[in-house]
Amino acid sequence: MSNPRSDIDSQSTVTQDIDSQDTGALLLRHQQRDRGPAADLLGHRLLTIDQDAGSVEVEFQAQDHLYNPMGVMQGGFTSAMAEQTMIDAVVALTDLDSDVVMLEMQCNYLTAIHPGPLRCRATVTRKGRSTAFVEASLFNSAGKLATTATAVASLHPHSGDR
Repeated sequence: MSNPRSDIDSQSTVTQDIDSQDTGALLLRHQQRDRGPAADLLGHRLLTIDQDAGSVEVEFQAQDHLYNPMGVMQGGFTSAMAEQTMIDAVVALTDLDSDVVMLEMQCNYLTAIHPGPLRCRATVTRKGRSTAFVEASLFNSAGKLATTATAVASLHPHSGDR
């Protein structure tokens, strides 16, 4: 006679493996999405997607060409990183079915950003049929919160090939 607990454990492992494969495929599909030259300029790299939470995590490379004469990152580049991450979160939540255009964005600069890898996390806080509300937190290379942002995005059905 088989152990019922053993069957449950085995099924749980299979489900976790399938979930991991689905998550990996989802991440790969989104990593391969064309983001245009601005994302390349910022050193964008999508790290994680959590569709259930409506969130993503992105790494950026803070390179010398993004800095002002005082040696800190220009605010426009900082806000571009937050915006790109928020767009990634909305696109991930719609699973590539929507094109996203920011209607409004507020950015708060909390501390200077110096060269090195940066992490940005964005979460969709509310999504309707044609708009989404999203927030982001950008962390400097020491892991300290450097910038926060909120935005309202307009969603449009995607009409082109991906």
